[in-house]
Amino acid sequence: MIKVRPDADASFDESTFEGSLLATEKAALHLGKTAVWIEVPILQSRFIELAANCGFVFHHAEGDQASLCKWIDTEHTSRIPCFATHQVGVGAVVINLSSNQILCVRELRKNYRPYKLPTGLAELGEDLDQAVVREVLEETGINTVFEGILGVRHTHNIQFGRSDLFFVCRLSPLLDNDGSLPEPVPQSGEIEDACWLSVDEYRDMVNSDDDNVRHPMMQRIMDLVDQGADHDIQRTVLSSVVPGRKSSPLYHTPLTK
Repeated sequence: MIKVRPDADASFDESTFEGSLLATEKAALHLGKTAVWIEVPILQSRFIELAANCGFVFHHAEGDQASLCKWIDTEHTSRIPCFATHQVGVGAVVINLSSNQILCVRELRKNYRPYKLPTGLAELGEDLDQAVVREVLEETGINTVFEGILGVRHTHNIQFGRSDLFFVCRLSPLLDNDGSLPEPVPQSGEIEDACWLSVDEYRDMVNSDDDNVRHPMMQRIMDLVDQGADHDIQRTVLSSVVPGRKSSPLYHTPLTK
């Protein structure tokens, strides 16, 4: 694929852009390319209409730049993938085994149940274990250690019409220097309350007969918690066969041998 930036050459202007674009397409076809891409900075947005006149369409926009593309291989259907089909969410089951308590929060807005797990979205380039530890710290002030993954929920048509992969993780809290369990501190502007609830109280809540309190997904998650951490999805960092690519984590069921 070939990328063209209108601001890469100071001589680029509206009168020459379309001709340059057509010449680029011709050269791309000669080289056996299948698509042409244009990256247009927001301050050069006047070129977007000209590109559209040449058959280009939006692919994605991020920050101060829009990316447009045109499939030029007339013998085959476009193989350009959609941009960002999924967002990645994390939820934290933080249980202190010695006191049999689970960390819970209540948000300032959009509370569908009395209490919920600390949750959030992974940032670009952030591993799952890093994301869930960060979210717990931000929402409650509690430092934790990632232990494993209890389950994955796959939901569609969420924010911006994207799909959502939500990883429910098991974590352990880090105790204070004196061995005591630290008190949660709600995140300002986001969290109304953060507290330790007894696991029995939380379990009664998610299994309630009240439709406004019961939580079917968390019923199953708590069943998985009861199985023990030995059954959780584990994390192993492995090297890549692709030259120059960094090692990355593989999440997998426990090995039996």
